[in-house]
Amino acid sequence: MFETRPSIVILHILSSTIFLTVVTDARAVLASHVRPSDVIHFESKLDTNLGYWSPSTSTIDWCERNYAVTQYIAEFWNCISSFSMCILAGLLLVRGLYNRIENRFLLSSLCFGLVGFGSAYFHGTLTHLGQMTDELPMVYSMIIWWFILFRMDKLEHLKSKKTVINISLVFGIFYALLWTYVHSLQTFVLIFQGHFTLMVFGGIIKLTYLYRQTQHHTRWIKYLIMVYVGLLAPAIICWIIDQRLCERMNTVSVFNPQLHAWWHLICAIDCHVGIVCAEAMRLLSIKYQQHQAKDAQSPDQPFKPEDHLHIVFYLGLPFVDYSKDKQINEAKNQ
Repeated sequence: MFETRPSIVILHILSSTIFLTVVTDARAVLASHVRPSDVIHFESKLDTNLGYWSPSTSTIDWCERNYAVTQYIAEFWNCISSFSMCILAGLLLVRGLYNRIENRFLLSSLCFGLVGFGSAYFHGTLTHLGQMTDELPMVYSMIIWWFILFRMDKLEHLKSKKTVINISLVFGIFYALLWTYVHSLQTFVLIFQGHFTLMVFGGIIKLTYLYRQTQHHTRWIKYLIMVYVGLLAPAIICWIIDQRLCERMNTVSVFNPQLHAWWHLICAIDCHVGIVCAEAMRLLSIKYQQHQAKDAQSPDQPFKPEDHLHIVFYLGLPFVDYSKDKQINEAKNQ
């Protein structure tokens, strides 16, 4: 598939931004972050249980009781469930490398995995640094997601619009670095959540617009978009109930269902479906471009997107099937 070399630049800069920050111990933070006075919590009293990572320096404490399972993990179930993102990202990354897909999707899968790692680190420590490694990769992943969506079907004008691509890359990197600096100074929880929500719903609007284009109008794309959007409903329900009924679930109920952990699992599947949907659309865009170049002399032969896309399922998870393309390439090389 068509390679996007500039994405390597994004990978280098964003990974450097993350790992140059994470080299210090999570508890070695600024004095202003040691005991934040404006911690958001969902019970009448803030959870003061102590463990290995105490004192907590994050500006939010979720519903799960701290250090209830082990003294080394602040929120056990929230931490463990976060690794579901790492597992699904790893599957996408391995399949992407095997099928030699574009760097933009490898980068998207890698950032998806970083979100899972950052979430596990945050819930496992409840530190300011852990909060940064959770929230910043979420913004980075959405920047990459927007780049993929807005550069989806511009193949025929790629060379003439080289400046536009460079500008979009520079703006994306600048926005990521600016948000990193501002958010590290003060973790604006509500502003971050609103900002991320707008990025997600903006991406959904763009995804729906792309589906309406002829080369993307297939039953598989429709199915993936419906699943991608539909999974947001149970995820949001888990998110809201976990916060609104937190004290009741921790004190009255016999068993806390740990709905924030379920939020992680549902979001992991949702992100997986979203990346696969974008892969499928990009494959159809490339096939459509190839069809236009090949059949320029025969305009009577319409492009049939259903013939160029097949989705396979493993353990209920969708993946783009590139086997047909590999067979064609192998036959050409023989």
